Amino acid sequence: MNRFLLQHGDTMQMHSILLLAFLLLAYGCSTPEVGSIEPGGVHSGLRSNDGAFIVKWETLPAPIPVNEFFIIDVRVLDAGNHGAPAMDVELSVDAAMPQHRHGMNHSPEIRQVGPGHWRVQDMLFHMPGDWVIYFDISRDEVIRRAQVSIEVD
Repeated sequence: MNRFLLQHGDTMQMHSILLLAFLLLAYGCSTPEVGSIEPGGVHSGLRSNDGAFIVKWETLPAPIPVNEFFIIDVRVLDAGNHGAPAMDVELSVDAAMPQHRHGMNHSPEIRQVGPGHWRVQDMLFHMPGDWVIYFDISRDEVIRRAQVSIEVD
């Protein structure tokens, strides 16, 4: 009888370990929650207006400085393809202060650095306040927009 309990206990422990491994694997493969912030300050889950794309972005430096150039590192993911890097798309990035009815005084340089990955250099918010960053994603002559409001101090 002791032998039976020992073997049964080992089986239960093995099932528990396998269940834990499965749950960890499933969590690691999941798409980030919309609007969440990942470690390192990467903004994730920003969706295009039609939900077709997910935009992850990070500013360098963070937080965004006033009247100093900064970089935005952008990754565009295909929501319909399990969050894989978006292929055959173009990206443009702009920003504005809607309450002041003006945009930036400087045009940024946008460079694709990999599949679904862009580096936007020379962004410049010349004054503090409420800004909106626009991520326009083009595929097959259709433009989809993801946007986010941020406050710059």
